[in-house]
Amino acid sequence: MKIPMQLSNLIIICLFIFSIPTINLSGQDKPKGMAFFVSKDGSDAFSGKLPEVNQNNTDGPFATLEKARDTVRKLKKEPLSGTMTVSIRGGTYKLSKPFELFKKDSGAKDVPIVYRPYNNEKVRLVGGREITGFKPIDDPAILKRLEEPYRDKIFQVNLKAQGIKDFGEMTPRGFYRPMYPAGLELFFQDKPMQLARWPNNDWARIADAPKGKQGRFMYEGNRPERWMDTDDIWLHGYWTWDWADSHEKIKKIDLEKKEFVTYEPHGVYGYSKGKRYYAQNILEELDEHGEWFLDRKSCVLYFWPPAPINEGETYVSILDKLIRITDASYVTLQGMEIGICRGNAIEMLDCKNSIIAGCTLRNIGNAAVNIDGGTENGVVSCDIYNCGDGGVILKGGDRQWLTPAGNYVHNTHIHDYNRWDYTCHPAVMIEGVGNRISNNLIHNSPDIAIMLKGNEHIIEFNEIH
Repeated sequence: MKIPMQLSNLIIICLFIFSIPTINLSGQDKPKGMAFFVSKDGSDAFSGKLPEVNQNNTDGPFATLEKARDTVRKLKKEPLSGTMTVSIRGGTYKLSKPFELFKKDSGAKDVPIVYRPYNNEKVRLVGGREITGFKPIDDPAILKRLEEPYRDKIFQVNLKAQGIKDFGEMTPRGFYRPMYPAGLELFFQDKPMQLARWPNNDWARIADAPKGKQGRFMYEGNRPERWMDTDDIWLHGYWTWDWADSHEKIKKIDLEKKEFVTYEPHGVYGYSKGKRYYAQNILEELDEHGEWFLDRKSCVLYFWPPAPINEGETYVSILDKLIRITDASYVTLQGMEIGICRGNAIEMLDCKNSIIAGCTLRNIGNAAVNIDGGTENGVVSCDIYNCGDGGVILKGGDRQWLTPAGNYVHNTHIHDYNRWDYTCHPAVMIEGVGNRISNNLIHNSPDIAIMLKGNEHIIEFNEIH
């Protein structure tokens, strides 16, 4: 039977999109092919050969992922067969710079390269620094700025004394604005903490917005009279419509007029009477457990922990990104916990057949994964949450020629992905041609689950609530 040209093209596109590889996520099968391993107790002077594969002919593991990557890169010059595996022993690996893979780090269809935990051990890749040495506040001037009932509950630590000097920046981010890395954030017991704000769990309302006076509005009450340092106070609000939010920096507070004046760009669609907002990054508003404040001049961080400070690890985010894969093929990152960063945790640019599989991605300043271009790249069976600006950005395909990319997000759980920007940063942003979002669970967001741009995408069997 002769198949019409239009139908044959459709069949080709569907076959291209629906080919999701089968991946063993157990991490317990013995590697087949060359295998190396990395350990926090290792040395880059060792051979790094995995004992199970090399008949115990090894002197020990590597200490860094970079050494394992470079070793695999050299071996690729020889004829190879089977999977090239880098097994990572359990522990927390505090990255001082992003782990990068390039075209020369590619595998092949019959020789894929897999980075995964050794024997299901818990592996964490973090882009933050652990903070220790908290102590009660001893400065009378600081104690005076805090409400009396809470003074003995708040601790302080000097970040500069622990070698941390780059605090990043807060930016006027929000609805359809460029995505910038978040400034330094605080995490305790693997959860993001709340930058000190007012009101704590509610919204203030714009009392009035004078017509013809851009960048200013009136507030209700006298709360701002308590705020001593107004150099770095930010307002987050839905300024005109309940589908467009943004963060704006205060330029001036007029206590007599009860008026906020902001820096440009002055909210989204200007300011309107009765609309909701809250103020944040204010020491005097550190009045609830889980809140924190960083004095960028003195480098002192103040924190009211939600549990005893010695009952959990405390981290601040340092790196903008954790992993960057550029123009690489047949690479898989599998079974790891990845997080605590200011920007996108993983970026995959113009890759082919490369996969993020069975990973937990959390505590991230922007999005968890950005797949930009290439073909047949995917996020599979991952858990993604506590992101600042959405879950996965999925791009690829040629819109001029309607050439599909076949990139995908499959069988992934995405929730609580709008800590910073509440609108236009979905669980999955899909763009281009011929990409797929399937069998995912998406929930707990103030706005969009899936945002669509482009042509001939497949969205199916997702549960959204």
